[in-house]
Amino acid sequence: MSTPGTVVLRRTWPQRLTILFSLAVIGAALVVAWFINDVFTSISQAGRVAISGEILITDTVPGEPVNFLLIGQDSAVGLDADDPVTYGRDLDPDAKFNADSITILRVDPSTGQAWVLSLPRDLLVETPNRRQPVKINSTLVVGGPQLLVETITDNFGITINHFVALDFLGFREVVDTLDGVPVWFDNPARDTGSGLDIPEAGCRVLDGVEALQYVRARKYQELIDGRWTTIGNSDFGRIERQQDFLVLALDRAIKRGARSPTTLSGLIEAGAASIVLDSELTVAELIDVGEAFADFNPENLQRFSLEVDTIWDGEVYIGEEVIPDRNEGIFEVFRGGADLPAPEGVSFDLYSSDPLGGSVAEQLGKLGFVVSETFELDSTEAATVIVYPTGELGAAETIARWIEPIPRLVEDPDATTISVVLGTDLEQILFIYPHEIPKMRAGVAAQTDAGVPDLSGARRTDTTTTTAAPATTEVPTTVASPETTATTTTTVAPFEQSAAPTTTTTVGIIGQAPEGQSCG
Repeated sequence: MSTPGTVVLRRTWPQRLTILFSLAVIGAALVVAWFINDVFTSISQAGRVAISGEILITDTVPGEPVNFLLIGQDSAVGLDADDPVTYGRDLDPDAKFNADSITILRVDPSTGQAWVLSLPRDLLVETPNRRQPVKINSTLVVGGPQLLVETITDNFGITINHFVALDFLGFREVVDTLDGVPVWFDNPARDTGSGLDIPEAGCRVLDGVEALQYVRARKYQELIDGRWTTIGNSDFGRIERQQDFLVLALDRAIKRGARSPTTLSGLIEAGAASIVLDSELTVAELIDVGEAFADFNPENLQRFSLEVDTIWDGEVYIGEEVIPDRNEGIFEVFRGGADLPAPEGVSFDLYSSDPLGGSVAEQLGKLGFVVSETFELDSTEAATVIVYPTGELGAAETIARWIEPIPRLVEDPDATTISVVLGTDLEQILFIYPHEIPKMRAGVAAQTDAGVPDLSGARRTDTTTTTAAPATTEVPTTVASPETTATTTTTVAPFEQSAAPTTTTTVGIIGQAPEGQSCG
């Protein structure tokens, strides 16, 4: 009850809702501030490595695709002296380690797509100032992250934007923070090298120790019909398990609430002390990538492995060698080929003053492009020009990758179709290997501005659409020769010579429970 002279202020429902909303906004802001501060604090504990800007290309535009080089370091630093991982392992006084696993992860925040490519640790590569090929995992101990990044770029034409390395201890702690990762075993399993021992078939939640044994297994066996049978083949079987374990771990993280700031912060903190990042990788960029993939389904991670020949010198194992011309489609994905439309989705009109214009249209058609109509001009300029409507830059870039020399690109807001105007400088239409995307874009940027060419006097010469299915090359499951024994994986997709693959042929996920069964 109010006393005389007391004024009672009664808030209306709109006022109350406004106050509640304001409190909610303030509370959310405090949570976000706490989370960001916590992430900054955790990341500040991570080691940093400086890599030359000419080797590591870090000045990317927010939202554009980025390649991360993910390294599992062959390092037992921080583990107990009696830990099984340390058996037979000497601690390098200079803290230099081989790469136990080498993975390239490409993420496109604008589309929410992600691709992963695992490189065998025994892959033979050329390095600067060495005449003989070396195993790729040794480049990390010889020249550190800088040499490893440079080697990958020089050998495969793949630009690396950021470097991330995690050692054994960090891997274990992340898995344990997830309360383990559930893995389904069709049979009892073991690996005498890593120490893995799964006595019963079915679902088993692997803790950090067991998970490390599982992903590092190179002598993996399962008990089938009473006999221990080797499954997979050394590095390649291990690569498949590692890639599929990544999917299972991501799924576990999501189910454990990794999309919430609290859980995500705990995961970051768990691995921060054992992780090494390049000096240019900012927390803001990590948060941006995380936000872009907040709803990502781990099963949609597109996974690739290379086709290689196993090289022997008599009975002495030398290493693995990339089979020439058999992996270009995969490399193209990580060079950026998957970021642009495939030739099959690009149509244009072709203009030329040269009778060879018809054969050029035929060549482009064989690559998969759709040449809608061809036109004859009385004369053309020296340089080839691609005129494209607003919003069709990607399609124009796809065409430019197949023309030598690299043509000019001109945007015309009034255009309704793409026009390719052949110049007198045209040397050839590339057949198998297009220009790498960075090279193509650099070539376009280096040219002087060109106006829209005058096509008013063009005469239609062919109203028939020119298109042809590009030649394809089947991927064999085995390749053998008297000199070498080839080894391939089951995760390689057949690809067209003229385009990067758009899908993989990965069937199922190793360690995922069969239909009708649950795990974890």
